[in-house]
Amino acid sequence: MASVYRNFTPTCLFSRPFPQKMRAMLDVPLRSCGGGAMRERMRKYLVCLGLTSLMLVGQGCMISGGHGGGGGGGGQGIPGATLTSISPSSIPAGSPPFTLTINGSGFVAGGSLTWNGTTSLGQYTLVSSTQVTVQISASLIANPGSGSIVATIPTPRTNPSNALTLNITPFTSSSCVLFGLYDFFFTGFDSSGPVTVGGSFGVDANGNVSGEEDFKDLEGTRAVQPITGGSCTNSSTTNEGTLTVTTASGTSTYSFATQAHPAPGVRGQMTESGDANGVSGSGRFVFAPPGGFFSGDYVLALVGSDAAGSRMGVLGRVTDNNGNCANCPGTLGSGMGDINDNGALTPSVSITGNVSVPDSYSRSTVTLNLGAQTLNLAVYVISNQVGFAVDVDSGGSSPLLAGFLNVQNSPGTYSNAFLNAPVVFSTWGAIPGTPASSDTSLGIASGFNSGTGTLNLQLDSVAGGVASLNQTTSGATYSVASNGRGTLSYTLGANTRNFILYLDAMNDGYVLESSGNVSFGFFEAQATGPFTNASINGTFAGGTWFPPVSTAPNNAAAITLNNGAITGAVTGTYTVDSSGRGTAAVNLPLFGGNDVVFYIVGPNNFYVMGSDGLTDDTIGFLHN
Repeated sequence: MASVYRNFTPTCLFSRPFPQKMRAMLDVPLRSCGGGAMRERMRKYLVCLGLTSLMLVGQGCMISGGHGGGGGGGGQGIPGATLTSISPSSIPAGSPPFTLTINGSGFVAGGSLTWNGTTSLGQYTLVSSTQVTVQISASLIANPGSGSIVATIPTPRTNPSNALTLNITPFTSSSCVLFGLYDFFFTGFDSSGPVTVGGSFGVDANGNVSGEEDFKDLEGTRAVQPITGGSCTNSSTTNEGTLTVTTASGTSTYSFATQAHPAPGVRGQMTESGDANGVSGSGRFVFAPPGGFFSGDYVLALVGSDAAGSRMGVLGRVTDNNGNCANCPGTLGSGMGDINDNGALTPSVSITGNVSVPDSYSRSTVTLNLGAQTLNLAVYVISNQVGFAVDVDSGGSSPLLAGFLNVQNSPGTYSNAFLNAPVVFSTWGAIPGTPASSDTSLGIASGFNSGTGTLNLQLDSVAGGVASLNQTTSGATYSVASNGRGTLSYTLGANTRNFILYLDAMNDGYVLESSGNVSFGFFEAQATGPFTNASINGTFAGGTWFPPVSTAPNNAAAITLNNGAITGAVTGTYTVDSSGRGTAAVNLPLFGGNDVVFYIVGPNNFYVMGSDGLTDDTIGFLHN
């Protein structure tokens, strides 16, 4: 039955009664509303009443007080919401996502906002009839300019509101050396055992922190937690500071160090040492401009623990088939991976799965089927080249893993010839026991012979408190398949070690040991030598990451190297040989001991580890 209005008895300015015939007209089904003279008389009375239009809902009959009343259309719309002010009214370009407050009148539930007339901001959040809020994504404010904000309320024939402008000003300075949006990952330990955290934090010009994160320990998973507050403050040492991150579960306090470039910093190391959350560990953060998404071929590298707290690692490669579409989900195929769970190796399993479109904080969800095992990952997309990944499976039988998804260049064309120049590599694992002890190593692989599959190795290692320094061998063997998966084996003394490799480029990739120590690490091409003390003159920022045991040191700091002298967070002296291997004596055990060994990758970065006989050693990465 059509809708009707009943018992409606208005009068006009001259107290003229609303005609009985008109009232009767409004009491009949809409199919009788018709047109002609009676429709015109109705239009005039609507104008008299100050109404712009009357819509009888049910069969779409419109009686308009405007011009061109025939056929139920052509009238002017009803005035909608009115905007009076926005807060903030300006924002520096490159700011993280933020909440914009719009003040005005006439707001109702279900209304929406647009940006520059074409981009939908979605439905606003109704605070009251005079105020609404909306989230502004980082992609809209990445560059200087402006955005015109218009509101539309969900009532028939309602006009859009007037427009107000948000000004996007060039970035000039911020209260913290960090500014913008950063993706991060963190691994460590709490009282229950291993901990993994992945997320995205934004720092605005005033040092306020927002974002989201995924936290997991042996007691449970807290996925997609909003970062509701926090702060970024500089320390008295240039390019170092403190970052606090608050979620519903509490506040984490990180120390950080970023490289000595003009603000804002673009990458760095972060550490947490037994704060109110009881977590200690370390990790890495990288500036993540908006708009990144995955498409193409990638190497997956994850390390952490299984559900029982024993060490576990995963390496593999996979193709994301989403056709290079930024707003399209992807499917994973052509994948192969290897799993080492506490020394139980499951090699060369197939990988399939799917990938979601990243959210406003660059978080994408990935379902990864590795043979019979399924992992659900949160991947924070830094760019289409790389992302930080953490496992977010719930339930007591799921692992705690963190690591990388890194683009694989030249897929399907790999061979032994893709290792043809010196590479610096680092690995760190844990020797099972109560307590577990660290197993760390640094070295250079060189002299690759693609025909015979042999190479030379220079290696420093500290395993279970035993330091074996500056070892060499020419008997190591390797093999690389077309998909980038390879194997490497070497024997030093009575100790033979076997590794799985996945290359992501020429002379670059990840390693995973097949033993119960589950050593995990990286290798990358070394710059051309010979090297001297002056090869790494400069100020370097960095710190530890992937602590292999709960007592391993966690530090982030800046140091300055100058022709054999060390100043900054530690002081001491160092010596470099022509191969790029260096040794140093420092006043503080920043990287596991007062004696350290390091290998130069190039003039901008090097790897370092303690070389004393410690059971809780670690590896640090420093860059400038």
